[in-house]
Amino acid sequence: MAAAAGAAPAQERVSSAGRINAFLDRYILPYPVRFLTNRFIILVTIALLIPLIVFARKSVFVLAMNSYLNTMSVAVSSIVLLYATLAEIRDRQIAAMQEQRAQEDHQHVVEMHHLVLENMDFQHQEIENLKRILGELAKISLPVTKLPHGAETDLRALHASGRERFDRNVKREVNRQARSPFTRKGD
Repeated sequence: MAAAAGAAPAQERVSSAGRINAFLDRYILPYPVRFLTNRFIILVTIALLIPLIVFARKSVFVLAMNSYLNTMSVAVSSIVLLYATLAEIRDRQIAAMQEQRAQEDHQHVVEMHHLVLENMDFQHQEIENLKRILGELAKISLPVTKLPHGAETDLRALHASGRERFDRNVKREVNRQARSPFTRKGD
């Protein structure tokens, strides 16, 4: 009971922070992004470096321009980092959904493969029964043949690229995850 009571404020804080972030992303942050990514503003900001040099003796002007340039630098860096982090999170979510979809598709293909193998085994048994009946009618002995594939068939080996393709993909994914700066040790 105490754990449930302690969990509710944490969920409320998360949802409050989420609402604040959504409000900022929707109504506040787009304006500085539009301002700072405007080509004209970028050129004016770069051009402000020249008066900084020319009016080096006017300390108030130099301090004001330096403050503006520092503020813009921090703002641009923060915005770039924010959007890069959001893009990384979105990419991870997309990759997780794609991985889940691939797993579901793989499971479906494996189930279909087993159904086909069961059907082939049933048809093989039916053919063997017909051969036995025909052999009894004709009073001849017909050899029993084995089914060439069974449930132990490796689906990866049947693929055109074979097992090597799957091994390469696994190694590439492991290396990508190891190089990502956003991976946590628990992931």
